[in-house]
Amino acid sequence: MSIIPTIDKKEAASIAKGYLRQFKDRQLISLRLDDNSTRTTDRAQQEHVKAMFELQERQNIIKAISKDDQASGIILNQRFIKQHSTKRTLAELTAKHHSITEGNFYHCQRKALLMAYNLIPSDQVKLIK
Repeated sequence: MSIIPTIDKKEAASIAKGYLRQFKDRQLISLRLDDNSTRTTDRAQQEHVKAMFELQERQNIIKAISKDDQASGIILNQRFIKQHSTKRTLAELTAKHHSITEGNFYHCQRKALLMAYNLIPSDQVKLIK
């Protein structure tokens, strides 16, 4: 848990946003390794394993948040993992029977990011800053 009492909510939300947005980068790194290649190096294998671990870590954070608040989990998954627009995320929320107005959406998104921030490992928080 990375609860830092001196950090303000805006910075915490920004850190969580950056952490979750790294999902695509880690996904590309994990796909870079070709299992059939005889030229695969140990370093490439290590990068692949690390990227797979970090992908799973981000997905676990979203699953944990979804257990507490399904709407927050949907928002984080749609906005930062799948990189969908606000409009498309609101449509997904409506399809899952969560009625959130566009004006209230950003409040809910910030709440979800703060929940995610509390689950980010503290060593990762230092790297994102």
